Amino acid sequence: MTTQATQDVLIVGAGLAGLALGRELARAGRRVTLLDKSRGVSGRSSTRRLAADRLELPLDHGARFFTARHPQTLAFVQEGLAAGWLREWTRSIPRWQGGTVVEEGGGHPRYAPPAGMNTLGRELGRGLKVELEAQVVRLSQVAGGWRAECGDGRSVEAAAAVLNLPAPQIVPLLEGAALDLSPFQAVAFDPCWAVGALLHADVAGADWPALRMQDHPALEWIAREHTKRSPTAPHTPALMLHARPDWTRQHLQDDKAQVAAALLEHARDVVGPLELRASFAHRWLYATPTVRYPHSHGWLPDSSLGWCGDWCTPDPHGPRVEAALLSGWALAEALTVRS
Repeated sequence: MTTQATQDVLIVGAGLAGLALGRELARAGRRVTLLDKSRGVSGRSSTRRLAADRLELPLDHGARFFTARHPQTLAFVQEGLAAGWLREWTRSIPRWQGGTVVEEGGGHPRYAPPAGMNTLGRELGRGLKVELEAQVVRLSQVAGGWRAECGDGRSVEAAAAVLNLPAPQIVPLLEGAALDLSPFQAVAFDPCWAVGALLHADVAGADWPALRMQDHPALEWIAREHTKRSPTAPHTPALMLHARPDWTRQHLQDDKAQVAAALLEHARDVVGPLELRASFAHRWLYATPTVRYPHSHGWLPDSSLGWCGDWCTPDPHGPRVEAALLSGWALAEALTVRS
């Protein structure tokens, strides 16, 4: 086992809340290490590059876009717009209901990086010490703090630990600690099947960037994904589909190819004929928090243990990208003020 020098703060999970937290702590002079089981940062703000016939496009199969209502998020948006890695995608996302497209009234800016939503994590994580493909299998209290042990033998110790994971994944990590796990056990999530597809041609007659599906038996979201990308860059038309939670639960264990075929057929019923170049399906077990932790973050000073994420409640607007950022920033403020 390889153990690193003790850090000030260990963050398990390099999703947006953990990265926002890590950036602020690092700016305050803390030694921070983030561990994540994936090959990239950003958590559910995830992007997959799909290629066919020498054409490639990033498809956001997790978070669809993000909004900015709070001063700190607005400042982050301005930072991205000025640097060029962020652009406003749209102010109107119509609703599909019973075969009719109903335009949205009073729209507001929705932002999406042209290179994909995982750009948010890459920008937040610049300069941070992030170890990827580091699956934490055990988290234990040790003298002076916490030790995280990874499946590949890596180990990190820190004076404080923060969990930026879906609450159901926190429970098994802390089962050996003398802690109240009920705050995590009370949190609930909806799952979601996501399907991305590259097309030979765009949807005929479509002038909408995306559709919010109302009362559809299978689909919750259809996006013309290429409309997020730079208008000056060459690209191929693409769709991103998100299934309803109830449909996802009914097909949770289905084969990915079967799910892709079924949801694309449902999409054809809505938008008309589709000629595919390539497609994929991805299952999110913890896609959308439905029962959330009632505070912006958690912190146990006696145990030096905290948690953050979009399943916390930093504002009343729901479990969005902005909620994840606000949760991480709120915990960072609490930790830096207390020190």
